[in-house]
Amino acid sequence: MEKINTHRATVYFAAQDRETAEAIGRTAEESLRLVHDHWGLEPTGDLRLYVMNSWPGFLFHAAPVPWRLALALSFPIWALRVRRLWQVAGGWTQRFGRRLAVGVKPPRLLHAGDHSLGRHVFIPGASMEEKVRHVACHELTHACTCRLGLPAWLNEGLSMVAVDLLLGKATVLPATAAALAAAPLPPDRRGYPAFSRKNREDFLCYFVLGYWRVRFLEETRPGLLKKLLREAYCPGEWHGSLAAAYALGDGPSWLGIDRLAATHFRNPSV
Repeated sequence: MEKINTHRATVYFAAQDRETAEAIGRTAEESLRLVHDHWGLEPTGDLRLYVMNSWPGFLFHAAPVPWRLALALSFPIWALRVRRLWQVAGGWTQRFGRRLAVGVKPPRLLHAGDHSLGRHVFIPGASMEEKVRHVACHELTHACTCRLGLPAWLNEGLSMVAVDLLLGKATVLPATAAALAAAPLPPDRRGYPAFSRKNREDFLCYFVLGYWRVRFLEETRPGLLKKLLREAYCPGEWHGSLAAAYALGDGPSWLGIDRLAATHFRNPSV
């Protein structure tokens, strides 16, 4: 496996993927600068980027040697879930102690993947090269937040809004803002629902609601998230801090923020 060293990270790739590796390296420089300037976030530890041609190859190459034995022994436990996600995910972020590994599929694998989920979320028309930048920025933002233990919606929302900022345009279908008026998700949940064919809609809600919530916070209280991200919060404390910023009650009434966001985005031009 070949590698390119950038100012912020090392990019690993197979020889045929050099062009993609160079694009990921450039995107990493832009994305990490953007996320730092906008929210004060940056990755900690050893950051490695991969042009990801297979999930076993990515995980076992990225893992430090002591972790590889543990991965091999536990393979039957996690392999089925990872194989299922491989079809729909364009990239992954994995933490191995102080090592952060970000994998991004090359254009040929992005094209061949299962796009049934993405069609319900993203504005169509992006080229495969733009999708590589999209995925790389999304995952690099996760690399900057993974140590914080953020609620799932906030974790995804920051990554999705970062992509908008990088590309200079909205990437999510305006119609998905209707999710703000639907049944709410638990506001303080850290983890995600297990992905399966039966709960695809619940799984998508964490992405869609996160995007619109973060956009709302950024547009109506610029600088609030940057300020709050400097503090160490448990997942359950986030909704109280945000409720206070909008003069909402604590507890379940925090979800009134979705009502405010739905009103804010009701204009179809967003």
